Amino acid sequence: MTSESHQQGWWLWSKNPLALALWPLSLVFCLLVFIRRKLYQWQILSSQQMPVPVIVVGNITMGGNGKTPLVHSVLKLLRQKGYRIGILTRGYKSDHEREIQLLQSSQISDKTGDEANMLSELCGCPIAVGADRIKSAKALLQQFPELDLLIADDGLQHYALRRDIEIIVERKQAYGNGFCLPAGPLREPDSRRFSADLVIQREGNDISERLGECWNLASPESRRDLSNFAGQKVAAMAGIGFPELFFDALRSEVELKRTYVFSDHHEFSRFELEPCLGLPLLVTHKDAVKIRALLDETEQQNIWVVPLELTLSDDLQYRLLNLLESKHHG
Repeated sequence: MTSESHQQGWWLWSKNPLALALWPLSLVFCLLVFIRRKLYQWQILSSQQMPVPVIVVGNITMGGNGKTPLVHSVLKLLRQKGYRIGILTRGYKSDHEREIQLLQSSQISDKTGDEANMLSELCGCPIAVGADRIKSAKALLQQFPELDLLIADDGLQHYALRRDIEIIVERKQAYGNGFCLPAGPLREPDSRRFSADLVIQREGNDISERLGECWNLASPESRRDLSNFAGQKVAAMAGIGFPELFFDALRSEVELKRTYVFSDHHEFSRFELEPCLGLPLLVTHKDAVKIRALLDETEQQNIWVVPLELTLSDDLQYRLLNLLESKHHG
């Protein structure tokens, strides 16, 4: 733990000597990625089509782009249109990625990882968790045959699962030095974005975002607007990609006396959390699902979960619904 931001893989974010030294390996990586994708396109490597439409929400850079809140926003839109939706997610760092775990409405499990549990609480729909998206999709559809659409949270590079719509969500700063792994943060060359059906920039006009109404970790029915913390000294903690974006958004509303930064997908211990508890503590939903089990109810009463709410523009909604209609019926 540290009170200052620490970016893992520091060489990924500028064209420094280490990144330049790794650049030849980056070229090899790009070539292998290109060949692999072409093998799927030429059907030399097999892929499977599901009996229902599949929407993949992913990115071409390492983490921190906000796929999960976008999945929630897309689900809300399509649910309003009558679709019965299930979600596929990997369960990153859950230690059970090779297994298939199924979550029913709003269910959480210590086997599925932070993002899957957050999605389950947010979306209240069936979720399949596992690294193998095909097995996950088949298991989900077998268990919940009423589903008529699947959304894959991440999995853009999991080409064995055919997709009807590809959505790439991106942040400008996530492109770092513009190199592919291991010299930079790109999973695929940036030209890959041009083959997606939709590319959504977090800083663009397709979505607007705000920090929503806070809820208390001990009593979720107890809610407060961030403005209620004005004039108080509060602390904030984040174990996400680009935590400074969360802190900056909070600072526009409240005075942050202390900030605590952990790596993305960090597995907390009680020892790490105890120093954070002196002041009212503002945390992300992603972190809340992990720290809840480590603290007693009295300690949880001083912790407030700050959700991120994304609103899709009318134009983006129109484009997405038209795409789905044309892919599904065309």
